[in-house]
Amino acid sequence: MAVDPEELDHLVALFDDTDTFVTEQVDARLASYGPEIVRSLRNRAEREPDAATQALIVARARALNTEFKLADFQDFIGRETGPLSLFEGSWILSSLFDYTLQRERYEDLFFRCSQEYLAENSDQRTGVENIRILNHIFFHRLGFTLYDVQLRDPRYAQVSEALRTRGGNPFVLSFIYLMICQVSGLPVELVCFPGGFIPVYVENGKELFYINVYRGGDIFLKDRLGNFLKATGLQIDTKAFRRRDESAMLTLYLESLRYIYGNRKDEKTGQIIDRALDLLGPERYLTIDEQE
Repeated sequence: MAVDPEELDHLVALFDDTDTFVTEQVDARLASYGPEIVRSLRNRAEREPDAATQALIVARARALNTEFKLADFQDFIGRETGPLSLFEGSWILSSLFDYTLQRERYEDLFFRCSQEYLAENSDQRTGVENIRILNHIFFHRLGFTLYDVQLRDPRYAQVSEALRTRGGNPFVLSFIYLMICQVSGLPVELVCFPGGFIPVYVENGKELFYINVYRGGDIFLKDRLGNFLKATGLQIDTKAFRRRDESAMLTLYLESLRYIYGNRKDEKTGQIIDRALDLLGPERYLTIDEQE
């Protein structure tokens, strides 16, 4: 539905009205335009000379974007057409937290990364060979770099920003790494345990080897899992390991965001993250106390 510029100006003029009835009517009319209203409000904010009015427009755009994107995420999770697309999930979540993000720009950022490996991928190589090539491209040619291991800085917590700068925290880099694996057809899944996860290469239902994205994609067999756990500071029996589907990466990523914004006492963002997490179901993988 096309947005009428004159009506939009009229609605914007009512943004500072404190009457509840007026506010509800304005919100309902804005929402009736559908997701396109977010772009229109963003463009309108850029033309607004008054700072106070501009702030009201931006706040309205962000609130509407939150509702539209959470609805998109619910529809995405509810699809029963096969494995969830990590790219699609990452796009929805990235645009949930950044109302200015454009789909075309996001696709281009990811395509530039994934195409580097797709050009080298081959069915004639072993799993270990393909992962070693991916590691070289991901960490050296593309230059993805690990930052903020303690999960303190929101700057390194967004997939879209990491695709642009080639740097991010452990959850973000793992997310992008798995996205590339998925679009390339590499059978890399997640093994989860209380407090964390580890990617695993699976062939014919058998776990062949594990990949430590935290350490440049280090490849190791099951007998080194104990060393991996010690390095992460966890004392967990490997019997607690469980292979999980793609939705686990979405949950882990949102849990990491909840931890970061919880530490920053940003409950407004935290509530949005909680709503997204609730759509994924009750299972959680991190046992970090957000109050620490």
